[in-house]
Amino acid sequence: MSTGRERQRILIVGEEPLARDNMRILLGSAGCECTVVSSVEQTLATMGQKNFDAVVLDPRSSSSQAAEIISRINEFHPDLIKHVVIITDEDRDSEIKDLAERYSIPHVQRKFLLQQLLGSLEVFFRPEALFPDATHVARVISDSLRDPLPAGVRGLQDRSRRLLYAAGSLRVDLLIEPDAGSHRLALAGQILDSAKPDRRFDGVPVTLKGWKGPVARVNAGEFGEFHLDFRFESNVSLEIKIAETNCITIPLPVLERARRSAAGSS
Repeated sequence: MSTGRERQRILIVGEEPLARDNMRILLGSAGCECTVVSSVEQTLATMGQKNFDAVVLDPRSSSSQAAEIISRINEFHPDLIKHVVIITDEDRDSEIKDLAERYSIPHVQRKFLLQQLLGSLEVFFRPEALFPDATHVARVISDSLRDPLPAGVRGLQDRSRRLLYAAGSLRVDLLIEPDAGSHRLALAGQILDSAKPDRRFDGVPVTLKGWKGPVARVNAGEFGEFHLDFRFESNVSLEIKIAETNCITIPLPVLERARRSAAGSS
């Protein structure tokens, strides 16, 4: 993020909490100031109180809600209608796509959300306003938190979280471990190239970034491995500079503090 520049203000509209959070994390790690709402009424009230630079609209199955929001934006904020991005589902969104085409609104398929959303917003703003050095935004392809657990197991203890991200042929395998009883977390990872298994990444800079800038830095080892220890911060992103002009940005999910062990446990 550049200093001395006002952050882009993005309004995220959507009914699905997880989808809203994913977009908020992604755009927040890019330096944007995000406001999240879930209904037509909240959207209109929020836009009446605050000016926004862009709107990301995730209508899910409600084409009528999307139509009303877009119509109101076009009526009361005609300049902003040019800065709207709409999220679509490939199999069941013909009405949403027709709506987007009617108002010349760019749309991003949900399955390509992490790869395409920032690029769509970059069309509206100066390219350097979002991820100035990044050429790839990695997408998550595996998350252990979503794996099913036996009944009664989840919530009894903290689990390490395993995440796998992809950017082209590159894979970044991450393990996040909260330190119970403290305010610190450990993040271990490895960079791999699925197309070139023998490729080495020793010396590649890896930077963990929070809201105020870099939180921790380290260079990857011979086999692309790295380890970062940092004080808890809920919204962070990982930046891996593969080459001078090739940087991978990984927007991490919202992190949680470790819960203290129950009394009497060893």
